[in-house]
Amino acid sequence: MSTRAKLIIALLVGIFVSMVVAVVLVAAFVMRQSQPEGSEAVAKASVASPEGEALARIQARGELRVLMDTGTPPWTGLPPMFQPNAAGEPDGFDYRLAARIAEDIGVEKVKLLHSTYMDFSSRLTTDPEVDLVLSGFVPYNEPGLTWSEPYLEFGLCLIVAGDSKIETIDDLWGKRIAIFPDDAAEAEVKRLVKGYKSLQRIENGYFELILNGKLDALIYDYPFAAAEIAVHYSRFPQHNGKLRIAQYNLTDSTYNVAVRSADTDLLAAVNTSIAAWRQSPDYAQAVKDFLSGLDSIALPKEVQNDPNARTHAVAKGETLASIAVTVYGDGEKWKAIWEANKERLPNPNLVEVGDVLVLP
Repeated sequence: MSTRAKLIIALLVGIFVSMVVAVVLVAAFVMRQSQPEGSEAVAKASVASPEGEALARIQARGELRVLMDTGTPPWTGLPPMFQPNAAGEPDGFDYRLAARIAEDIGVEKVKLLHSTYMDFSSRLTTDPEVDLVLSGFVPYNEPGLTWSEPYLEFGLCLIVAGDSKIETIDDLWGKRIAIFPDDAAEAEVKRLVKGYKSLQRIENGYFELILNGKLDALIYDYPFAAAEIAVHYSRFPQHNGKLRIAQYNLTDSTYNVAVRSADTDLLAAVNTSIAAWRQSPDYAQAVKDFLSGLDSIALPKEVQNDPNARTHAVAKGETLASIAVTVYGDGEKWKAIWEANKERLPNPNLVEVGDVLVLP
């Protein structure tokens, strides 16, 4: 084929491709122009009810739809927030709050929708099936989301082998530590811990690495740590007692319920339910049912060796508030007692008989 013929063919192909592109662009323009003005905004807004009408939507359907991580594989459980009970029915710390919210807003059913932690915010803002997220969700700034009052305060804790000499995060210099893959946790650990040898993000298998001597410590959310250690012991009875929490409440964090920013009436109802639940005996019982199981930490050596140190051994039926009344004549002083002991105790509702408290 001559050079001239090749040029003519190339020119014709170029003209044909240009015509196809032009047709596609014109068609796209016509379709866009045929849509009602503002239809894109309407589509995004249709995910939620108009402002202040979320409760009516939920009550009309008769169920509260809650986005939750139900485990891997889905529905197998993610203790302590969601876990089937002995009868196979939904239960867990977060599920009990979901049931309380549903009852308080007048619907009989909670429908759980499974998601992973990383997809919570996108599902809530784009999926019209979702009413709220309740699954150990730590608040952060995200357009389109707003947060309830806290329903649980917690902190990161330090987990080591039972025979480890590590007592506090000050002992992690030159050590190999791990965290769950979470940006907020990583930022906190980098702020708190100095001179570590390595920092790994590990999603599972960290207890085995500690017990096999391949990892020195794990820093992890206490609620999940307590539950996962219990599960680990049930699966590997030979490991029972070989893991130890050396320090509690390294940080001050909270779990909150997430709702859409437009759902102001739902947010108000959720906050009312949280406040009522936290004041009820059901809340303390849920804490004991799902967050207990690990021992408190011994008194610091400097307290043990100080003859003038003030301490109190917890007796049956005592709480931090009742101890504060006995010692200080003021039940509100329980907060001061908690601050003096929170690195040794997991939660203010988990003070056990025989625990020895430092009295400030």
